[in-house]
Amino acid sequence: MAVQAVVLAMTHAVICTLTGLFVAAQAVAPQAVAPTVARLVRQLDATEKARREDAERQLLELGPAALPHLPAPDAGSAEVRLRVARIRTQLETRQGEEQVQASQVTISGKELSLADVLSGIEKQTTNKLVDFRNEFGQQAGAKSLNLDLERTPFWPAVDQILDQAGMTIYSYAGVPGLSLVNRAGDELPRYKRGVYAGAFRIEATDITARRDLRDPNGHTLKLAVQVAWEPRLAPIAITQAAANVTGVGDNGETLAAGSAGEFEATVNPGDSSADMPLTFALPSRDMKKIARLKGSFGVMMPGQVEAFRFDKLGEDTPREQRRGAVKVVLDQVRRNNDVWEVRTRIVFDTPGRALESHRTWVLHNEAVLETPDKKTIDFAGLETTRQTESEVGVSYLFDVPDIAGCTFVYTTPTVLLNASVPYELHDIPLP
Repeated sequence: MAVQAVVLAMTHAVICTLTGLFVAAQAVAPQAVAPTVARLVRQLDATEKARREDAERQLLELGPAALPHLPAPDAGSAEVRLRVARIRTQLETRQGEEQVQASQVTISGKELSLADVLSGIEKQTTNKLVDFRNEFGQQAGAKSLNLDLERTPFWPAVDQILDQAGMTIYSYAGVPGLSLVNRAGDELPRYKRGVYAGAFRIEATDITARRDLRDPNGHTLKLAVQVAWEPRLAPIAITQAAANVTGVGDNGETLAAGSAGEFEATVNPGDSSADMPLTFALPSRDMKKIARLKGSFGVMMPGQVEAFRFDKLGEDTPREQRRGAVKVVLDQVRRNNDVWEVRTRIVFDTPGRALESHRTWVLHNEAVLETPDKKTIDFAGLETTRQTESEVGVSYLFDVPDIAGCTFVYTTPTVLLNASVPYELHDIPLP
């Protein structure tokens, strides 16, 4: 059986943007970014206004590659602090907007194996897709695929592949990537079942009408909207301002907001999607379907991720390291009965709402001991010791006989990005 080669063109636009190098900044080699930023930051304090403005312009042209090398918000003169804050805001906004653009997939061929297709997608997009059927006791069939995808956005490409393979996504596997399983026989095809918005797939999944027989003001229409994302994003939070979602029925009636404030999807580490609950006042019985529902949700996600390494544990603590807009503090290393306790603090310069008490993503940052022979030891337990708007303290417990010679390695995003993602759903039938 002739099998055509999978054409794997590296067309993933985000691969370039993740390096943070813009066309205007390509003349600056990656190893030269740090000294270039340091020189331009000094120029932000120049006597001549023209030189200060030129330095700010050049820093912006460097793009997000400059972010890890910008000084702390409280460093430098008032002029430097003002300009650095302005530069940081613009670069973070730009990086966030780029992150939520769709990856591109190019795969063509006849009788392609699913394994080759999934491997090709991961190479092109950095998005991991996992055949999870064995975990469900499902037969992993050898059905071949016929594809002709040319620079197709990630989600439309994946949906077409899964429809051909008779598969769907299991969103709650708790492992990195998209976990793929066989589709139930009566489940509708995925392609165009939802709408595609950059790196996101949005689909109305459930709608419930409720009448409160004691209080007419309690009549509500509840709509569950599933938001799925490319695995490379790993969102921290997804929110929808009630004021930014509007709907109109097939009878021309406008959906009235059922509540003010903000809706929020619960994002659990390891999940590949989250449900956004939207609430409206119950419309009249004349409305048979929501003809159009427009919204714009906010997504908070990690930017560049870096590892902070602390060696010589137990000596000269506390110590701290700074990268970009994050500072990791090693407060104390001590024996605690039969285990070793490593007390840390993670301080963000501009966390926004990322550290609100119901958001526990920081507790899922990787924290390990590295032995002298480069083996890693996971922590046996942890405890939150402090939480403010900008700081989280965590005590990690390691079940090891001795910590001498080990290195504590803590991995965290050094910048938190925000972006707005508009979407529009159509023809949602009412119950």
